[in-house]
Amino acid sequence: MDPKPVFLDFLNREAARAIERERDENTDLEIIRTLTVALPYKFSANISQLTEYGNTKPRLFSELMKLIDARVIDATSTSATIDEFISDRQVRYAHVPDRYPFYFKQSGILERVRLGSHNSFSMTDDLSRIISGYSSNQFDFELVRANPGDKAHFESALKATITKILNRDDLAITRDLLESSRGGSTLNPQEIAATTRAISALYMKNYAEQRGLATCTGIPDFNYREIDLYFPRYDFPLIRRIVQSLGGVPLIYAANTEEILALYGTPEHEHFGYYLGAFLESIAATVRPKANQPDDLASLRTLFHQIFIRELDGKTEAQPRDVKEFFTVSQMRLLAAGERIASKDELFGNTWRDFVPAKMTGLVAITTATDSEDTALFACLEEHGFSRSRVLRVGDGVLQEFARGITQRIVHIRTSAGSIGVNSAGMVLPNVLQELDVKFLVSAGICFGLKPFKDGEVFQRLGDVLIATHIQDYETKRKGEKEIPRGERTSASPGILQATRIARTQTTGIEYKISEGILLSGQMLVDDEQTVEELRDTFPEAIGGEMEGNAVAGASIYKGRQWILIKGICDWGMGKEDGSQAIAAERACSLAVKAIVNLLDAESP
Repeated sequence: MDPKPVFLDFLNREAARAIERERDENTDLEIIRTLTVALPYKFSANISQLTEYGNTKPRLFSELMKLIDARVIDATSTSATIDEFISDRQVRYAHVPDRYPFYFKQSGILERVRLGSHNSFSMTDDLSRIISGYSSNQFDFELVRANPGDKAHFESALKATITKILNRDDLAITRDLLESSRGGSTLNPQEIAATTRAISALYMKNYAEQRGLATCTGIPDFNYREIDLYFPRYDFPLIRRIVQSLGGVPLIYAANTEEILALYGTPEHEHFGYYLGAFLESIAATVRPKANQPDDLASLRTLFHQIFIRELDGKTEAQPRDVKEFFTVSQMRLLAAGERIASKDELFGNTWRDFVPAKMTGLVAITTATDSEDTALFACLEEHGFSRSRVLRVGDGVLQEFARGITQRIVHIRTSAGSIGVNSAGMVLPNVLQELDVKFLVSAGICFGLKPFKDGEVFQRLGDVLIATHIQDYETKRKGEKEIPRGERTSASPGILQATRIARTQTTGIEYKISEGILLSGQMLVDDEQTVEELRDTFPEAIGGEMEGNAVAGASIYKGRQWILIKGICDWGMGKEDGSQAIAAERACSLAVKAIVNLLDAESP
């Protein structure tokens, strides 16, 4: 179901009077805040409806005015200006000015209200036409669920009601009009109650249909019929329950309106709303067949709650600290929960896959081997809008997935240093590449430089970034009277190398150099001047060296994947210290993530 703007039909003074139900102001504020956070689809209501309902509730009224000013609520009107609107209301409510002081003596409080889009229809005229043309069975009296006998009372009062409407002199069609003696006709209390309920229901139905809006189900103390079409995505009890499970309830109530509005419509907000809708719609697909009455919303909510308890409640994820973190953390928790259920429940999975692709084409993996590399990588991913989405079990290993938006995902693989050993890149990477169907593998981190000087001038500095066009195994050799290198030299893959070169051109205004060339790779941790000189003599074209490249290249080529190494110079292979590791790792990871973003954003011709 495509998302729709939401009609704030429950903020209706006449409807509340008609069903003799009135919510307290705190409940209204809770509803508005929860829906604003969970449904990034905007809202709509007639400006008269909002002002007449909210004016007796000052905190709610202030909140509504802020949402109107921010264009989160489209406050519609047939009037062109607020002054014209107030003048129109003064005419319509001339018979009861004391009941609507905010249109008369206190009209100044509405001067700052920003009217939204223009209504091409008049609700008063539409109601007049529908009621005057009534014939039996024309109205859906089940719109008011609590009063099955309303039809008989409405029909007994119909002639008098039409007389009042025809003699109303452009007054609003309200309970006050029905209680008046206009046209010489009177209605008894049962007829007044039934007619006002019917008119309120018609008002809400007509406005929603005319403007193509969704309506919320499950609003407390709002006994008008709930439209099953909008369940569960627009169901307030489920939305509030899921927000509570995700740790958002205290944040939403503690945050000021300005903080929420600053995040409204941001990618974080929209992505959260997307995953929330996907999760609810997918649960509905699996619980409806299991319900005794698949259209009974109350029983369906019970089944939803069981899934919330099992999949969301009591999880060990850290609670979000603010609303922005709530959006980012929650979308990832919903993604993780959705993937868990989809793997076990076919009905859920079929709907979930309509929203969330099973596998992203060209999945990218990035591997690191030290804590400093991890720290740098995570910061760079966050800077580019990626957030931790879930932990994946692959074979006997455990990996982290990062996501941006709906389909862009990166898998992070942490190995031990080197290419040989139980937890090394050589043992870990082949299984990951196979099981996750990775297309691109990027190794990012630190290395040692081999060319601090070239032709008597400074050529490399600590913190410079090296792109491996080739990997040269420097340890495999024939040992005899004369040592003969026999290690393979492997070319980096063209597609990922091209994406990295584009990222290089996008990295401007920097104080370090990005170079490309041959990187040496071996199992030995080089920290010796003599060894460095031997490497320079044996491989004069090499620009640096590191320890994981052989495994990265070997595993990728064996599995038919593309690979690249991007490393920052943290030392010269001798006199090692940790002082330059953080900055070298950060610069390398920054270029690596930019290259990955190029891959993910690239479009087909």
